[in-house]
Amino acid sequence: MRLENFSAGEIRRATRRGELRLHIGRFTLKVSSVFPEFERALRQLYAHYPSSIEGGAYDYDVDISPPSFLRRWVRRNSLFHLSGEAPFLPMDVGHAHALFEWGLNWTLGSYAHNFLILHAAVVELSECGVLLAASSGSGKSTLAAELALQGWRLLSDELALIDEDLCLIPCARPISLKNQSIEVIRTRHPTANFGPFARDTHKGTIAHLPAPDLSVAHSLECAVPRLIIFPKWTADAHLRLEPIGSGQAALRLIEQSFNYPVLGRQGFERMVDLVDAAEAWELEYSSLDDARKTLEQLVSDHG
Repeated sequence: MRLENFSAGEIRRATRRGELRLHIGRFTLKVSSVFPEFERALRQLYAHYPSSIEGGAYDYDVDISPPSFLRRWVRRNSLFHLSGEAPFLPMDVGHAHALFEWGLNWTLGSYAHNFLILHAAVVELSECGVLLAASSGSGKSTLAAELALQGWRLLSDELALIDEDLCLIPCARPISLKNQSIEVIRTRHPTANFGPFARDTHKGTIAHLPAPDLSVAHSLECAVPRLIIFPKWTADAHLRLEPIGSGQAALRLIEQSFNYPVLGRQGFERMVDLVDAAEAWELEYSSLDDARKTLEQLVSDHG
């Protein structure tokens, strides 16, 4: 069943008993919490995800709870726990859903070492898998949101998961947008359904755009990497598209990798295979329309 098929009361009881299981692609999470604010955000952002309220096996045990009993009621703070350990400082309870997303990124980046993990959004069009690899502030998530809202399949907003067969493994989750990017997407797509806003975080204002239903429905279907794009949004810039050699692309991707050193030789070989299989391009733009059309043309050229 999907999360939306359960009532608010059923989800509340399941999260407080540790019996909620949320399936995100190939991963199953045990999700626990005592915060109604977090439960509401979870129902909104993950409404269409396969779920269970009867317990069962899981890959990761995630709990969003107060740092102390008092903090559940006074100066309410939330902590992200993974299997009982708290890797981050407490955050305001209104930021709990954002903390969940950041914590899940950290969890996969720290422990899912059967994959080569890169800091990149992943999208697909016409069976062409595209990595959007860039550091924070480059406009990567804004571009991924635009493409997802224009009919591209979203595999991930933050993490490219590449298995031993060089497949891009879906992990479609809500797209995290910050500050001005929120208004850009809201203006271009007035009907887009955002989750609750987390204001005054260490990154400013955060809002999450739920993954498209179609992306969630196909969350067990991997994609073949055909293009590696290094996007960069620059105000008033003319569109610039330049090819990047495989060696330079590999060096850039290594800088954006969560676990390349951990994988050792296996990571090196998988990276070499990736840059051999997928063309790499640097894309600088100021117009999302221009960027989308350019990427659609690149995909068409690989059809």
